Amino acid sequence: MDGLAEGLEVALPGRWGAAHRLQRVDSTNRRLLESSTLVPDRYEVCVAREQTAGHGRRGRAWVSSPDASLTFSVARALWPGELADPALSLAVGVGVARGLERCGFSGFGFKWPNDLVTEDGAKLAGVLVEARAAREDRLPALVAGVGLNRVGADTLGVDRRVADLSQLPGSAEAALPDLLRAVLVEVVQAWDDFARSGLASVADDHARLDYLYGRRITVLDTGEEGTAAGIDYGNGALLLQRPDGLKRLYSGEISVRMLGDD
Repeated sequence: MDGLAEGLEVALPGRWGAAHRLQRVDSTNRRLLESSTLVPDRYEVCVAREQTAGHGRRGRAWVSSPDASLTFSVARALWPGELADPALSLAVGVGVARGLERCGFSGFGFKWPNDLVTEDGAKLAGVLVEARAAREDRLPALVAGVGLNRVGADTLGVDRRVADLSQLPGSAEAALPDLLRAVLVEVVQAWDDFARSGLASVADDHARLDYLYGRRITVLDTGEEGTAAGIDYGNGALLLQRPDGLKRLYSGEISVRMLGDD
């Protein structure tokens, strides 16, 4: 991954701060959350060959073996008055999907609120957005972490069905530096667009990739069942169609599963 910073600057000029390339780290998100150099108008990047204590939504373990996963985080400080919007995870997820498609991959979708999954629902990638508060010595900031399975997904030690890029139908050949650069560029472009105009900037691609749409799902926290009816692009809520009407589900509160999933 030599030349990462230079390649990113060529692909998307003027949007990058530091680019950290690590052999081993506990968590790329944690590394950037502790960074003292984050600013609002540049994105700082941390990429690791191996992550030993990463986590996903609701604290689920997310670790990676050397080079088996593409594990990275992107962060920037918030502008004055800018709020931490949890719907950012949807925009980042669409950015990851766009990057994969640029590299020739297909056969996956976006599962609300933060996963890329194969056509049969196995997890291919996950997104975790975290915020830090302001202190006297640093600005408030957001970090978006991505774990993308490249090969050997069955060795990752996660508690659900998983898949990797090599298992996608007609999987494309993409060198790791090219794949990383393509995904990072698309993530940052999606983040910039989201900051300006919200989820409207990714609505078309999200709707095209929406894995849950039209499927029967259950809300694990409450046992409610219904049919996924898309996303409210005003706030990122999942729309659940029930006999008594349409209900909005918010990612910070609940988790959903398709009926029949293990």
